This record gives sequence, structure tokens and C-alpha cells, in this order.
Amino acid sequence: MIRKLSADLYQQMKADLEDLNSSTLPKNQMLKNAILIVQKYLDQLKTLVEANPFKSEEEEIWFFKTEKPKFYRWLIFYTELFAIDNTKPIRGEKALKEHYNDQMRYINRFFRLHEFHYQYFRLDSEELDRLYFLRGSTSSKLEMSLVPRVDPSFGTGHEYLFSSFKAYEMLQRYLSDQLTFGKDGRIGNKRNKKLAWTGEIVDMIELIYGLWLTGQFNGGKAGLSAIAEVFQRMFEVDLNRYASKFSQIKQRKGMSKTKFLDQMRDALQKQIYDWEGEVAGKKKL
Repeated sequence: MIRKLSADLYQQMKADLEDLNSSTLPKNQMLKNAILIVQKYLDQLKTLVEANPFKSEEEEIWFFKTEKPKFYRWLIFYTELFAIDNTKPIRGEKALKEHYNDQMRYINRFFRLHEFHYQYFRLDSEELDRLYFLRGSTSSKLEMSLVPRVDPSFGTGHEYLFSSFKAYEMLQRYLSDQLTFGKDGRIGNKRNKKLAWTGEIVDMIELIYGLWLTGQFNGGKAGLSAIAEVFQRMFEVDLNRYASKFSQIKQRKGMSKTKFLDQMRDALQKQIYDWEGEVAGKKKL
């Protein structure tokens, strides 16, 4: 029940944010309103949890590890973006770029400060879930600096960290776009024409693993996580759990374990054969 109710609530929030984003409000006011919208839905999410107690520890872990951070990340994202926008220099492209680079360095420091938890998040590990995502179970010995006090009925502390990791990865992509394309999303005099990945995420992961294992980047020295990060930023998709998705590929039954790569090979071979047939036909004429 709570999964369906929470999913519906999230879709309502995203719709409200999309309406706000398409409005003609000044950016500063838009960000303020976005913060208020997300806070409103977080309050509704808390009410939903109070009215629908978790049926198992697994459901509680799912909620604080995955579902609440899905909402909470937007509050952190818009709050940080509001601060970045309000402290940026008024004039000078060089000064503005340095301002954005300062923010990127801050985000990287945050990831390093919480390196153990960040790797746990990136690898979608599960060993410590009961310690991290069951209310009242968080160990006092864990390093939780920069984590604000949370309502013990609606948080564990670690869900704040996971929300922050999601939000800061979103900010990284935003700042990277600002540094690369500038205000109007241009490269030189040409508009940046955005490509959207409309295939299955698991297919992208299959492709990434194939590129990594065959050493296609940096002479084979590029790490898997670095390649995944490029795809994640380029196509604005969530690849934080690529390791667990790859486990699904390894466990495939009744089909090729390299289904997507096989489809690419077959499609390419067919096209080559078609081209060769066309060339042969023209020669006969």
C-alpha cells in the first residue's frame, strides 16, 4: 500500500515542479518556491508513513534507503542551488567559472569525507542496511559529521546522507553543464542538441561493461565507475546501482546474457549485408 501511495505522491510533486520550472518567474523566486513545494510533499510523505506503518523491516529499509531520498534529494538540491545562485559573482565569466569550480570542489570534499558511505551507496551494498535504515539502529560510533539531527520517527541520519549523495550528483551535472555550455546551453555558436537515452537502463549498463572490459577508454586504464559517471552525466540517467543491475544480466535465464550487445551485432551485420547487396546490384547494372 505505502509503495503505491508514495509513488503517486512523488508523481504529483514532480508535476508541480515541472509546472514551476516552465513558469516565467525569476530564477531566485522559482528556487524559493521549489523548496517550499518539496517541503510540502515531504510533510505529506511523513503523514503517509504515520498512517501506514511499515509491515516489515524490509519495507522500512526500502523506504529510508530508496524512497525518502527520492523526495529529499530535491530539497537538498534546490537549497544548495539557491545558495550557489545567490553567492555567484555579478560580473565576469572567469569569476563565475571559478565560483562553479569552487562548488565542484566542495562536493568532491563531501564525497571524500563520507567516502565509506558513498561507496556503499554507489555499489548498492546491503550488508549494513539494518544498521543504517532501521529507525533507532544507527551506531553512535559511525562518523556522521555534517548530518543534521533528524526526527527519529521519520529518519535515521543515513537517509540524509543518501539523499545528499543523490542531490550532489545532480548538482555536479548542473555545474558541469554550466561550465561546459554556459548560460544559454551553447557550444560556440551552435545550440547543444540534447540526446535522450530511451532504451532500457540495463542495456546501457551492458554497453558500459562491454566498453570497460575491452579497454576502449584511456588505453584501457579508465575505471568502470568513471565510464559509468560519464554516461550518467551525459544522458542524465541514474546509474548509481549499475553493479546490482549487472547482477541481473549475469542471472539471465532462457536468453543470451549479452542480449543487447547481440542485438547491436545482428543489426550492424544486417545493415552491412544490405549495403553489400546494394553495391553488388549496382555493379550488375
